[in-house]
Amino acid sequence: MSGPHKHVPHDASASVTAPTSAKKPVAIWFFVGILCLMYGLVLIPVGIYQLSHPPAVVLPNLHATLWWGALLTIFGGFYTIRFRP
Repeated sequence: MSGPHKHVPHDASASVTAPTSAKKPVAIWFFVGILCLMYGLVLIPVGIYQLSHPPAVVLPNLHATLWWGALLTIFGGFYTIRFRP
């Protein structure tokens, strides 16, 4: 048993859609990449400075600031390029 059917008139203008620009959403990893890239680019000059002025920390000869700056720059650059919009 089916109920009464309503006839919906066909509107010709409804079938024509305006061209829309389908924007791809920006992945959160793009912003993570930008942040890591910025931190890495800040840490590298500090690490280079600390080569001639070693900080008063345990094992300053490991140059952790320089290594982390390099790793963050590589990581951030990869993610920024890989997930760019």
